[in-house]
Amino acid sequence: MFISSIHTTTDPWWQRLRPRLTIIYLLIVLALLIISVIGHARLLGEIGKTFGGFFWAIDTDEQVVIASTLPQTSQFGASAGSLTNTDHFIGVEVKNKNGVATYSWQQNQLHPEIAPLTAAYMRANPGDSVTYTIQHSNNTTGQTTLQAVRFTWDMWFENYGLTLLAGISWLLVGTLLLVTARDWTGAVEGITLLPPAMLFLLYSHWGNVQQAYPADIVFQLLWVPSFALLGAAFIHLSLTYRPEALSAPRRPRLMVDGLPYLPLIALVAFEWSSFLIFGKVAGRPHFIVALSYGVCGGVLSLVIGVISLLRVSRIIPGGRIPDNVRRRLGDLLTLWIGGVGLGFCFGILPILLTGQPFLSIQIFTVLAIVYPLLLLYAIRSLRLIDQLQLTLKQREEALREQQQTAAALQQSNSELQQATSLLLHADAHLRSVLSQRIHDQPKQQALRIRSLLGHWQHKLKVESERDSDGKVAVQPISEALGKVRKISEELEGDLRGLQLLVEDAYQRRSLGLKLHLEKLIREDLPALHPESPLKVQPDLWALDALSHDLEQTEEGTKIAEAISYTVTQALLNVYNHAGASFATVQTVRKNGYIEVYITDDGRGFDTSSISPEKTSLFKARLKAREAGGILSIKSVPRPQVEHGTTVMLRLPIPHNERNSERTFTTGPLSESQVYGKNVERA
Repeated sequence: MFISSIHTTTDPWWQRLRPRLTIIYLLIVLALLIISVIGHARLLGEIGKTFGGFFWAIDTDEQVVIASTLPQTSQFGASAGSLTNTDHFIGVEVKNKNGVATYSWQQNQLHPEIAPLTAAYMRANPGDSVTYTIQHSNNTTGQTTLQAVRFTWDMWFENYGLTLLAGISWLLVGTLLLVTARDWTGAVEGITLLPPAMLFLLYSHWGNVQQAYPADIVFQLLWVPSFALLGAAFIHLSLTYRPEALSAPRRPRLMVDGLPYLPLIALVAFEWSSFLIFGKVAGRPHFIVALSYGVCGGVLSLVIGVISLLRVSRIIPGGRIPDNVRRRLGDLLTLWIGGVGLGFCFGILPILLTGQPFLSIQIFTVLAIVYPLLLLYAIRSLRLIDQLQLTLKQREEALREQQQTAAALQQSNSELQQATSLLLHADAHLRSVLSQRIHDQPKQQALRIRSLLGHWQHKLKVESERDSDGKVAVQPISEALGKVRKISEELEGDLRGLQLLVEDAYQRRSLGLKLHLEKLIREDLPALHPESPLKVQPDLWALDALSHDLEQTEEGTKIAEAISYTVTQALLNVYNHAGASFATVQTVRKNGYIEVYITDDGRGFDTSSISPEKTSLFKARLKAREAGGILSIKSVPRPQVEHGTTVMLRLPIPHNERNSERTFTTGPLSESQVYGKNVERA
């Protein structure tokens, strides 16, 4: 009968409204329970007393009418007041078991008075016969006889106790729905359970057993109007459960949440004005108006609900309805229409027409107890399904965002790789140009100056030996030329060192990768560090598998740059920082890869504390990755026995080079070959 909005809102206005609304709702619940208990206390006070086997009441027109009957008195010749019935008592006679009349009363037509059923019952004993004279709606009279019975707990429970449980059931479910409501639609579900709860709880104020109690203020101003309030709640729910109202979270609106209750303003004005002016509300008109609006509300809500169901079922065309709204409305509108239809057909409409429900009051109240519990189960299940769907939707959105983020990261990574490749290419080109210019201009000029100085120094020496008179004058010039020649030699060495620092790409391309590395290891580095005791043993035979024109392709250029740059920078670090006495450069080709190991027996270092300012290592890793390979470093610091450092570069062999692959048995040097001591390789 009730469903919550498919969407969940965390609007601040609802977060502020819900606790206030809950407090007001709980106060109303508490007031209804107190008023109901007062009525039931009055009825429970009648237990053990004698009465006529039916419950009666005194309406505001001061007529004694039938409120309800016991199951065993279903053949009673009168019925409760309704649209078609105005039965009331005009006479009563009590006879004992011997047939002797113990009490008799007949209404005086000239001076009508309230039938004194209390006096009759007080003079009757269980088993005595009580004859009632009843005036029907058509002004005819009739008589019916019932036996007097004693009012028991079972009678109270069957007729009033079950209604109390039904009212508590509706209140409990309404409270749970309101407290757990996630939006305004969920709050409407709980609020609209108040009218049926009022009908069941306040029923205790309608009906007498033995003692006469006239219609009180609770009956006139609360219980009778609750029929009209129930009709307004039906309309309110039907407007709330339209597809367009459930497609998005909403706030309270006058057309949906206020319009169904506007007619009640006129009813309340009539009630209070009558009560304040006359001290009572005209009973029959009041009851018929309230019950009629309840019937109209039920009919109108059924029409709106059926239209919504037909729209959900695509029988009636309409706007686009989300699939989740369509599925939920399709299931729950059926439940709601069925519940309202049964309650309307078997409850409200029969009461309006005949004065009592179509089913017995006991069966009707049992169904009324169970139905809200079924509603609670259905609503809670659907809310959990909604929450699950919302969670799945959020996860799908999160997954979609992650995929988008991953795609963006992949795109950024691709752009970064392209930028890195361009930077590495520009760096290699710049170093190549710089190396070539150092070789072609300053270095050649320094070599030319050294040659000319050597020539003139030798010529002056020869001339001085021929001319003994010029020896004194030539000697300083010869010494000066010797110093200048020495400076030019130092300048040439410095320029060669500068070439090594920028990696001599010019020499690598001129000689080929293997010869370039051999010249670097055997000549250039020892010449740059003549004072170093370091001995480097090269093993570069695996590079023979690479063709001389390796750098004619982009892939080959990247591999050659990675190998040359890594070996150069690693050996420069060994010379400058390791304090090593022996190092090896070992190359291995296997399984489509070239592996280069640069190993030393130096002091070692902590690889986790490498400064980010060491750009040579960073560039070496970039070049290795650009060539599709990896670079790893393992180092054991002193004073451990296995101290030293191993740099391993592993690169894939180009596809065009694999066809000429030969089997090499060389591998990484053994520990004794590397250091003559135990140093573990990475």
